[in-house]
Amino acid sequence: MSIRKFNLVLVLALLPTLLLGCAGGSVVKTSEDTNVRALRDMGTSLVRQGNLRAGLEYLLKAVKAAPRNPDLNHELALIYRDLKEYHISLGYFKKALNLRPDFPEAQNNLGTLYILMEDWDKAIQSFQAAIGNILYKTPEIAYNNMGLAYFHKGDYEKAIESYQMALASFPGYSACYLNLGLVYETLNRYEEAIQAYERAARYGPEVPAPYLRLGRLYHRLGRTSDAEEILKEFLSIVKEGPEAEEAQDLLKKIESQ
Repeated sequence: MSIRKFNLVLVLALLPTLLLGCAGGSVVKTSEDTNVRALRDMGTSLVRQGNLRAGLEYLLKAVKAAPRNPDLNHELALIYRDLKEYHISLGYFKKALNLRPDFPEAQNNLGTLYILMEDWDKAIQSFQAAIGNILYKTPEIAYNNMGLAYFHKGDYEKAIESYQMALASFPGYSACYLNLGLVYETLNRYEEAIQAYERAARYGPEVPAPYLRLGRLYHRLGRTSDAEEILKEFLSIVKEGPEAEEAQDLLKKIESQ
């Protein structure tokens, strides 16, 4: 099953903001530490600006100077993942986790890599490892991503269960409601899908995806006035592009009926 076929929301982490150095105790700031920090700061700044390859150059220099730093290896794994260099990314994720086995953020992000590689079982194992860490501050992210893996695997009930666990942890999780709605829609549980999409729109009013999904579903169910209203709302947010064209085409069909 192709990931691109379904417009699901995979939560990909940004570069972490952890500082260099060991946890606990005082850290002696040597000239090497200062150099590594400067390289890392420049690299992460470029990455946040969207210049992944330039940022990668600096972070590779940083990890060469501090090869046993798990945070640097994690950051490189994220960049290579986003550059679609999945096997290189995998190597850096494994190194980061070898250096720091108790690293739930890396476990979650490794799971997102396995999803992109369409290895659902390994993705689920990684998310379970992140969730199992009592100190993981955002378990809802791993639960949401695990639901995505179960969805692609075809285990829809497990997907629903994962999304519900995410929402139990964070009831206002718009992206998770969006994913939950698609599972319900796939199972032809349309009223539950509508409720999930409506909650996604309520908790993330600036995000256009729930409006388009609601418009499609209302149109399919013959609820033309509801479809017309929500599609116009979608077009007030998204002015152009393929999804805007789809919404305009649906509106034309409704108006011609």
